[in-house]
Amino acid sequence: MTVGAKFIRSAAWMTAGNWTEQAINFAVFVTLARLLGAEAFGLLSMAAVFIVVSEALVRESVAESLISTAAPEAEDFNAVFWLTGGVGVVLAGVLYAAAGPIATVYGHPEVKGLIMALAPSVVLVAFNAVPVAILRREFNFRVMSIRAVAGVIAGGTTGVAMALTGHGVWSFVGQWLVMIATNAAIAWAVVDWRPGLRFGAAHLRRASGFGFQVLGLRSGELAMVQMPILIIGATLGPLATGLYSVSWRLVEILSFLASTGFRMASQPAFAAVSRARGKTGELLVEILRLTALVAFPFFAGLAALAEPMLLLVFGPEWLGAAPVLRVMAALGLYLCVASVQTSFCLAAGRAGRLTVLTWLGVGLSTALVFAASGWGLVAITAGFVLAHYVLWVFRFRLVARLGSIAVAPLLGTLAAPFLASAAMVIPVLLVARWAEGAGLAALLAASVGVGVLTYAVLTLIFMRDRLRLLMSYVRPAVTDPAPDRAGRVAGQ
Repeated sequence: MTVGAKFIRSAAWMTAGNWTEQAINFAVFVTLARLLGAEAFGLLSMAAVFIVVSEALVRESVAESLISTAAPEAEDFNAVFWLTGGVGVVLAGVLYAAAGPIATVYGHPEVKGLIMALAPSVVLVAFNAVPVAILRREFNFRVMSIRAVAGVIAGGTTGVAMALTGHGVWSFVGQWLVMIATNAAIAWAVVDWRPGLRFGAAHLRRASGFGFQVLGLRSGELAMVQMPILIIGATLGPLATGLYSVSWRLVEILSFLASTGFRMASQPAFAAVSRARGKTGELLVEILRLTALVAFPFFAGLAALAEPMLLLVFGPEWLGAAPVLRVMAALGLYLCVASVQTSFCLAAGRAGRLTVLTWLGVGLSTALVFAASGWGLVAITAGFVLAHYVLWVFRFRLVARLGSIAVAPLLGTLAAPFLASAAMVIPVLLVARWAEGAGLAALLAASVGVGVLTYAVLTLIFMRDRLRLLMSYVRPAVTDPAPDRAGRVAGQ
């Protein structure tokens, strides 16, 4: 099967799994938010900042080298496993030691216990990183999807049961730990590889050389995302933190649904094409064209319907998040495209410059958020989003250079979906105004239906070439690719 066929099949599995996972996760999220309220969610967000950062540092860092390396040896897998596990244990120890001081800075002693209770998840994720990397390298996204769905079902059941029996904010902790443990158990059950002690200094150097570049990159990404939550928690308190966190969570969920299938499948696809000496730059342009086509209307619709959606799903207590969510929706466009660009750099084994660029973004976003903090929550959100867009042009230049292509074709992948999504908003807003007296559910159903229909018509008129591109990836799963395409996405 060609890399293109493997990519689209893997993306389809990940997308199906993501939608199922996030549908369940969203239902649990809404249930817990209604049962526990904004303040409890704000307390969790204060503690979760540090847990999320620590988990991500071991989830997609050192183990990334196993995907980009042409032919990793058994010793490479062992070295990555013990190195990642060691980092996870150290991070968990740091969390335990820092939990008290962090709670003191926040002024909420409950945060200490939450951080200490959640810290074991970092160790679980660390020792699960190699099996997940093996599944990704082998394009086994079917198992990845099943694993994710099983995790949210087990965790969600635990969290809701705890909330209904009066455990309060600790319900989030139960949900989190059970979900992570379920994910780990399934990954180890389906992978034949088991860790050993046989590896040398050369294997550790290979793992740590690229791995710690990725570790720096992930640190920067997470610092940039979590920094506003820290500032809001320390200056505006749990309620504002909860409103901001819900807005971020909704954008995160939508970006996950819209682009994670492409992001997760693209990295092993880029790496496979690179090993076959194919044209990775051309594959990047094609995947970005498909990503933008799928992702952009999600966030245009979210911005247009923020208020009725929050009212229907969360209730009037959360209506204060609507202006924040409208601004935050612009970040979703960035996240979907930038995630594929990051996968491209990682597959090429070139994370260093992207890491530097990401940390420059941390500095810029911190400065803008602090400058906006006196103007309130919406201004803080706007400063945060602006920082991403200011540095986006440099990210385009970086991936263009790595792919030996011009910047213009990369930017051109965004133009038509952006304009079509903007045009879609007009009839959506008109229908929403017309249906105001019909109830929130009817308003949202009518508005979303008109939006989908409008965007579909615009796609058929102005972006039919992208539909043909999608079909050209689907067909090789059944028939052999044309000779000119086989050279670009070489078979394995």
